[in-house]
Amino acid sequence: MLLSLLFFVLLLAIALSQAAKGFFSALIMTVLTICCCAAAVATHEWIAVNALAPYWKPDFAHPLALGLTFGLSLIILRLIFDRLIRRSCLLPAWVDRAGGGVCGVITAEIMVGMIAVCLQMIPFDGGFLGYSRVTPVSRDQPGADSAKAKAGTEDRELLLTPDRFALATASFLSGGIFSGERLFYRDHPDFVQAVGWVNAVPAMVSRYAKPKSIAVVATEPVQLVYKMSPGSEKDRTPATYEDITAPKDRELRMIRVHLQAGARDERKSHLFTARQFRVVGRMPGSDIHAQFAPVAIQQEDATQPTNRHIRLIRERGSDWPVIDETVSPRGDDDRVELVFELPKGFEPSFLEYKRGARAPLSFGGAAAPRDTDAPKRGEAAGSATPSTPSGNVPDSGRGGNVRRSTTQAGKSTFGDQLPMEMKAYRRIGDTEVTRNKLANGHLVGEVDQQGSGTDPPLSKFEVPEDKRLLQLHTSFLEARSGLGRALSRAVAVAQNYTVVDDRGGTYPLSGKYAIATVGGTRVVEVQYASEEQGSMGGSLGAFDRIKDDDLKGDYQLVMLFLVNPGAKIVAFSTGGDATRRDDLTGENLTAPN
Repeated sequence: MLLSLLFFVLLLAIALSQAAKGFFSALIMTVLTICCCAAAVATHEWIAVNALAPYWKPDFAHPLALGLTFGLSLIILRLIFDRLIRRSCLLPAWVDRAGGGVCGVITAEIMVGMIAVCLQMIPFDGGFLGYSRVTPVSRDQPGADSAKAKAGTEDRELLLTPDRFALATASFLSGGIFSGERLFYRDHPDFVQAVGWVNAVPAMVSRYAKPKSIAVVATEPVQLVYKMSPGSEKDRTPATYEDITAPKDRELRMIRVHLQAGARDERKSHLFTARQFRVVGRMPGSDIHAQFAPVAIQQEDATQPTNRHIRLIRERGSDWPVIDETVSPRGDDDRVELVFELPKGFEPSFLEYKRGARAPLSFGGAAAPRDTDAPKRGEAAGSATPSTPSGNVPDSGRGGNVRRSTTQAGKSTFGDQLPMEMKAYRRIGDTEVTRNKLANGHLVGEVDQQGSGTDPPLSKFEVPEDKRLLQLHTSFLEARSGLGRALSRAVAVAQNYTVVDDRGGTYPLSGKYAIATVGGTRVVEVQYASEEQGSMGGSLGAFDRIKDDDLKGDYQLVMLFLVNPGAKIVAFSTGGDATRRDDLTGENLTAPN
């Protein structure tokens, strides 16, 4: 409460000072504040991980990076504008004051919000001035009453929520085509909440882990978790376990994580709380991204004959608490088993540990749900049928890059197969077919007509003997501003897409295909040239029926590249020094010999 009041007073002071300076000056300050906020939020992770954490206390790297990037850029830009613009515009006094007040409130909300976020990231012991976003709950005192236990699962918001306002503004402006290495709002669906999860820990627990210091060993669905009721030594009664299953629209998913040497803290130990892990991904049937903390963790006592996952506290009882229970890996292999309750059809992107460490995550090919009470302790490290994660998740981004497409982890492959056997299609322009293979040309058809069509069937691309065809699955990135759309269209016209191998060899775009819904009809469209294209996309052009607006929801967009046998593809680029490259090293895309 005290911190909220202090922030409220600071907000009023900033708003009134801006109103006193008049509308023109306050408007300039608002625009600069918004821009600096977006820039700081989009770039602070890269600065923290690469410029601060390796050289000083890593737990302070992220709040310092965010605060300095925002504050210094705002001060410098304001000084420059004050020197360049000497006089205010002439407006009626009431317009000047009212306009200045409105702009002042916006400026104050963002300034105070950025200060609040930075303070919440600083590793205080027990919060700042009595405030902690998440109320810690101790296992020794699992909740004096149900209200206190419930408070441990809910965020405590600041008055007027300036932190959420600032981050929502930054996330909106930092999204889409002007994002950094990754889309900020997709990696951080609720940045403020994630900060609270990571920081609501005792002082002895670190808040930072080095990039690439964790690995997902396996994932699989599980049928249930357990609510544990401790036994009594006095009465000689054992602990009891109550089965708990997921709601019908959700599933329980176990993720086994290997904490590597880089994840150790300054004491060379692995200490953490459960909510310092989070899974981020896309909600089923939408482009909305969400994050989830674990609901259960492998039971602490490694001497038990069974491998149970004990539910974290959600209400009054003797479950493990949500936040404040400090644990370490079970056994001596530095592996942790966590269980997440996720919506059915959830598409994961990555698992994050503390700040800095991420590992790609995929649920494809998972085994059927198993009863976690069945395996013995000796099986914990490798008996599960894993869903092997694939792909590469960049840990941070520099921002400021222009792009139109980005790769999808774990889906790209080498092969000459068309997306489906095509028997009903329209040829656009010159189209060459050799031995029921598409050698060159442009085809378009409706998906549901391909099984009964009467055109000569086509099922493969014609690939030169000295080349291999890489089918690179990508996602379309939608521009959100007028300038962004213009730049996006320029990238699309140029089609200067390339892939690069580990020896520096560059391979231009040779074709593409897409499957999308157009006016309620599923359409497949293919363009291909078996001869290598030039640096400006050669004869390839825009799709005929499938437009940018159709590349939403359930769609495929695959780019085709003819590469040398044995080449290991390590990067994908839209071309030019101003654009970014997707790192494909973790995809293991090596062309067959």
